[in-house]
Formats: sequence, C-alpha cells, structure tokens
Amino acid sequence: MAYTTMAVIDTMTDPLIVTMALYFIATIAVALWFGRHAGEDYISFTLAGRDLGLFVYMMTYFATFVGGGLIMGVAQEAFIDGISAQWYAMTQGLAWITITILIGFLYSFKVVSVPELLGRVFGRYTQFFAAIFTVIGQVALTAGQTIGMASIIAVATDIPLDVAFWVSVAVFIAITAYGGMASVAWADAFHGVLIIVGMVIAIPMAVSNAGGLGTISGGVPDPHLSWFGVGLIQIGSWYLMYITVAGANQQMLQRTWSAKSRRVAILGTFLAGSVIVGFGILTATAGMIANAHGANIDSSMAFAWTLTEMLPPVFAGLLLAASVAAVMSGADSFLLAGATTFVNDLYIPLRGGRKRLSDKHLVLMTRLTIIGFGVFAALIAQTGIEIVAINTLGMGVMSILFAGILAMLWEKTTRQSALPAFVVGGTVVFIWGVVLGEPELLGQGSLETAVPATAATLIVIAVLSYAGYGERFDVDEVREAAAAQMQEIRDERTEQITATDDDD
Repeated sequence: MAYTTMAVIDTMTDPLIVTMALYFIATIAVALWFGRHAGEDYISFTLAGRDLGLFVYMMTYFATFVGGGLIMGVAQEAFIDGISAQWYAMTQGLAWITITILIGFLYSFKVVSVPELLGRVFGRYTQFFAAIFTVIGQVALTAGQTIGMASIIAVATDIPLDVAFWVSVAVFIAITAYGGMASVAWADAFHGVLIIVGMVIAIPMAVSNAGGLGTISGGVPDPHLSWFGVGLIQIGSWYLMYITVAGANQQMLQRTWSAKSRRVAILGTFLAGSVIVGFGILTATAGMIANAHGANIDSSMAFAWTLTEMLPPVFAGLLLAASVAAVMSGADSFLLAGATTFVNDLYIPLRGGRKRLSDKHLVLMTRLTIIGFGVFAALIAQTGIEIVAINTLGMGVMSILFAGILAMLWEKTTRQSALPAFVVGGTVVFIWGVVLGEPELLGQGSLETAVPATAATLIVIAVLSYAGYGERFDVDEVREAAAAQMQEIRDERTEQITATDDDD
C-alpha cells in the first residue's frame, strides 16, 4: 500500500503512533546501554557475566513468557472459548512457584546450557541429541512470538502487516545479536514494569468503557463464562507442561545460570511465578471484551482491538508498545537460547572443545547464529500457524529433557539410559503432537504433548537403569567437574589478558 504525503504526516502525528515510537526508542536505548560490554567474553554475552540481580532477574524471567502466548494467545483463546483461557497463564505461574524446589540444585552447576548439563551426566551423544531438540524447540518458539509482534502493530496502525512484521523482526534480532543476555534482560525489566502496571490499570478501564462486567457477560455465549470450560485435563496438562518448561527449557535455565546468587535465582523465580498467576485473567478479559462487542476481526487480533477501541490513544499506544516489547522479549529470549545451545553444544564440541576457541570467536559465532535463526524463524512464522499451537509444540519438543533432569536426582540412574529414553520421548512427541494432534480426552481438553512425552522418557530411564543398563554416576562429582572446568577457562582468560597488558 503506497502512502501519500498527507497520509505519512497523519501517521507521524497520531498520538498512538508517536507514543509507540518513543517507547521503542527508549527500549532500544536501554538494550544498547546495558549490552555495551557483552562482547567482551563468551560468558558475558550468553549469561550476562552471571551477575543478574533480583529485580532484573525476576523481570526477565517474567517477561520471557509474557509474549505471544500470554498476551496475544490467551486473548485469542478467550475470544474463542471464554475466560477459562486464563488457565494457560495461571498454570504457568503455579508451575514456576513449584519448580523453585529444584532451582537451587540446578543453579549449583556451572554450565551454560541444558544440553551441556545433560551431556556431563549422560555422555556426549546425549548432549548432541538434547542440543538438536533444544534448537528445534527454540526456533519454533521464536517463530510463535514474531506472529504476535506484527499483529499488534498492524491492527493499531495503517502499516501493512508485512512491513510491521519485518521491522519488528529486525529490531529484536538486532537487540539480541548486539548485547546478548545483558541487553535482553534489561530490556525485559524495562517493559516488564510497564506491562504489569499498564495491564492492572488498562483492563479495568477497558471493562468500564466497554459497559462493565454485566455488559461483557451478557454479550458472550454462556459457555464463555465457565472458569473450567477448557476442561480439567487441559488445565492439569498445562500445569505439568510448564513444570517441564521451567525445569529444563534453555530459555528459562539460561536465566537461572545468569543470576548473581542462588538466593536470587530461587526468590526471583518464585516472585515471577507469583505475578504470572493472575496475569492471564487480564489478557483473557481483553479477548472477551472484543467478543462481547462483536469485533469483526481475526481472533489473533483480539487483544490489540480491545486496547485500540476501548482506551484513550496515548494510553493505548503506550500499552500496545509495551505489549509488542513483551512479545519481543519472548522472541529475543528464545532466539538467544537457541543460538547459545547451537554454539555451546554443537559448534564448540565439533571444533574440538572450548579451549581451542577464543571468546571473541565464540561471541561472533553466537551473533551470526542469532541472525540466521532469527530470519529462519520469521520465515516459519509467515506460514500463518496459530500462536498457542506453535508455542505448545516448541515446548513439547524440549519437554523430554526434564526427564533427564529428574533422573539426576535418583541414585540408581545410569549414564547410558538417557539417550534411548530421549529417542522414545521424541517419538512420542511426533506421534502424540503431530500424528494424533493432541486428541481430546473425555471431553475435558487435550493432554499436552509434553506430558506423555516426559512420562515415556522417565519410564524408559527407570526401566533401563533398574535393569542395570550402563554405569551409575555421582552428581556431586559432575558438579565439581563443571565448576573446575569453568574456573580453568577463567584462569586462562585472565592470563591471556595479563599477557596482553604486559605486551602493551
């Protein structure tokens, strides 16, 4: 669509557009400032130097999943099915609170990625297998987020969907490639505060402007008012799925290993989960408002429609910008996680190990991988796949790794049991999620792919270990070996820096 000169001027002076533009500029500035030292070494780039404090840790943990799924996705499902869609968020918060039981244990391992941890316990081939699954899952999740960004921008402005799509993709790829975890985490903190405060203020305002709860309730079908409309099986499986996400997905544990201390990791995870528990009620309400007012839109646009139609332009623009940024926070987090896994668990081992490669080289490779994966995920997103569906599939692919994490706690687990178990789990992911399409059970919703896949993987590990297939291992020895190797790399880097300074 070609713009006339007058159309361009009108767009540039629109309060909503101006507010969104200023917010994006501020977000980019935050990301650039805090990511300015990220290229100094590999750990600084991938784990923010293991120095995230409580506030930024909690906000980046929160913002990572308050993206396409919890904003656009929940509103979309509520537009279609009603208020029970909020369980998609509430179960996530409850799962994060639950997983704090394991966070301290996981934090104690000085590693960069989930496949690296599993590889130290179960062997190199298991590490490769886990890395491939993680990369596939993270690219799928990145694709899911890009759908949400463009949809919000397009519905709120006159900007064509394709233009909005590629502009938003370019921004989140650039932020991630520039500053790694430091840029991502601090940008998350910036817009995380705004999205929390904004949603708490905006949704009640939108409800009031829509005529109140009575008008909304009277404008939707009766089944939309049922809190358990999605089904108890669906609710339970969402909870179990998110246990696997928090306990084994790279984008979450990469934050855990970036925390300044064990206390920060545990408390920050708990606080982020506590906030998420009630978040879905707000986004689901936005979807129901659009339904009640008969919005003639694609369901994926429900959230943006409610904000633009029920709020003052400046306030809507600010919250829409924060919403796009929240979706972006998911995209850049998944993108960084996928690139980190590829470099750390596939590229480095294939190049002969960490000692053979300089930090400068590893940062460069991670940045190039971020760009490549980002463009690839964007192309996948353009196929038009549903947001929640692709998010769920991505998490299902990585869910089986949680079985390996849990197996580390059982003293009878053997090293050789994990790889065949992961193969079985991957097969279940394909059959249950792709072939059967997550069928409904007893009219109470579908069982998420992550649940049967993780269960099958655990069963195979238990059976093989109990049968004595392979040798057992000592978790404490694995932890000490990881810490020793990390310290050795740090010492070598310090010596190199000292030698360079002496030469100067």
